[in-house]
Amino acid sequence: MRFFPIFLDPAAGAFVVAGSGEASEAKVRLLISAGAHVRWFVAARHVQVDSNLVAIFDRAPVESDLDGSIAVISAAGDPIDGQLYAWAKARNIPVNVVDRPELCTFITPAIIDRGEVVVAVGTSGSAPVLARRIREQIETLLPARIGELAEIIGHWRARVAKKLRAVRDRRRFWEQIIDGPAAQASLSGKANDADASIAKLLKQAGNGEPLREGIVHIVGAGPGDPDLLTIKALRAMQDADIVFYDELVTPEILERVRRDAERVFVGKKRGDHGVGQEEINRRIADAARAGQRVIRLKGGDPFVFGRGGEEVEVLREAGIAYVIVPGITSALGCAAEAELPLTFRNESTRVAIVTAHRADQSAADWTGFADPLTTVVAYMGLAGAPKVRDGLILAGRDPATPAAVIARGTRKDSQTAVGRLDALPALAAQVGKGPALIVVGQTVRRSAKWLEELAKERAA
Repeated sequence: MRFFPIFLDPAAGAFVVAGSGEASEAKVRLLISAGAHVRWFVAARHVQVDSNLVAIFDRAPVESDLDGSIAVISAAGDPIDGQLYAWAKARNIPVNVVDRPELCTFITPAIIDRGEVVVAVGTSGSAPVLARRIREQIETLLPARIGELAEIIGHWRARVAKKLRAVRDRRRFWEQIIDGPAAQASLSGKANDADASIAKLLKQAGNGEPLREGIVHIVGAGPGDPDLLTIKALRAMQDADIVFYDELVTPEILERVRRDAERVFVGKKRGDHGVGQEEINRRIADAARAGQRVIRLKGGDPFVFGRGGEEVEVLREAGIAYVIVPGITSALGCAAEAELPLTFRNESTRVAIVTAHRADQSAADWTGFADPLTTVVAYMGLAGAPKVRDGLILAGRDPATPAAVIARGTRKDSQTAVGRLDALPALAAQVGKGPALIVVGQTVRRSAKWLEELAKERAA
């Protein structure tokens, strides 16, 4: 470690910055974001900054300009760089001359700023581009509201210290907070819920009760490709004690779950009712009551034909903490993979998402989807393809309307068949087993598969 990491308090004094190029401007912007007062010497050209934190001097700095400063940054070039280094060194003021490590007593790292939480990445000044790349990777790992969580913890810190005298007890308490519902509530923007959870646990701790409080994450796993998982979903899956998953969750996605988490299959398949929804609700609630971090992992998005809303209502009534993590629903993920736009100017101005699973009911009403400017996306469409065809044609859709069946979309064995609405059952038979989507509308003609079939016809 060549440079020892340290954080300066910008309220302790001013920063002196010299230079008018891109490097010095970037440093000034960074200092302003930290609330620092800056004396900026820009003899080379005139600059403007919309901040009362910055005093601009259109001249070269003199030694007395360093009075009361806590750090010096220079990107002005010689001789100013060398002179500022000498003055700062003589006064024991930290100094950084940009891109000249030999004239630095400190370096500015790549910074991840989350308010109360700040992460600095340094390479001793030898590889700043590498430091930025590392910063970008860390950025994806840190929740956007982690600074707000730190602020809430700081707000409670004195009260916890007063209630829990032993260091070990405080450490265990904060571990429960950071790993439990309070932190999840804060990271979801629910500060009041976070405060309530901390207050509840502090009361339990003060009474000598066990500090265990479970939480349920209702997580959308997307259409099948693990690379389409959201960062928030991955965080939850890596933190799980137990995962309840359905048949649409692929093995590749399950591989992203924490290795030692318990995995419970609660799926249903056509012709096999599997585990009933009431039983699933009971198991999820019981696991949370036992203090476990529970994941209810669903294909696609929990709130699009995923019964996530029903599970949320059960958790609300039971007073169990929960977090909803949306996923990329199949209509969007599968259509994107097939290069099939669901809307297109002057061609499709509305998208209707329906479930074909109920299309075999005689009372199904398709009249709302007769508009030729409407793209219809039907989930669970293989077995219901004949009823989707009949219902739309009876409602007034042209039998020649372009249609597609996308099976196992975004997975390695995905397959798409395209043709006319009146040939929909035959298209469904071409793609094999599900899960599958049906898409009906003029934009199907713009899909990669349609253009591929058209090219074959022209070549024949």
